[in-house]
Amino acid sequence: MVLKHTLLAAVFTGIAATASAQTAPPANHPVPQTATTDNRASGSESTGDFNARGDVSANALIGAKVRNANNETVGSVRDLYADSSGNIKTVVLSVGGFFGSKDVAVKWTDIQQSRDGNSVKLTTDLGKDPLNSLPDYKYDRREPNQATAPK
Repeated sequence: MVLKHTLLAAVFTGIAATASAQTAPPANHPVPQTATTDNRASGSESTGDFNARGDVSANALIGAKVRNANNETVGSVRDLYADSSGNIKTVVLSVGGFFGSKDVAVKWTDIQQSRDGNSVKLTTDLGKDPLNSLPDYKYDRREPNQATAPK
């Protein structure tokens, strides 16, 4: 049994010594570089509501006020829905006011996005009355599976 352990120790020592005995290439031969893929998104720095490329943060859109041509607030963004390509298609707005509000859905194309310094600015040609006359948006979300506790 002792012989067996001694033999195994010698084998592992030999493997470790071989693995660490790598030699560096000669100085006049450059080390070949392997192709790597950089998966980081470009524009990885943030400036207010935007990254360095000018893309707006989704966090900046949710809760943002939507204003009309007279700079009056006509709603605020409650939710966004994107297609399979990641393009925003539907915006759920909270509209109404002091006496009650409701959620309505509009097309993203009804909203114009611009910058106000480092902040996002959302405007629309839709007025308060047309927005308030839209039907209530009904959330039909999938409920997460509830795990049953073991008994």
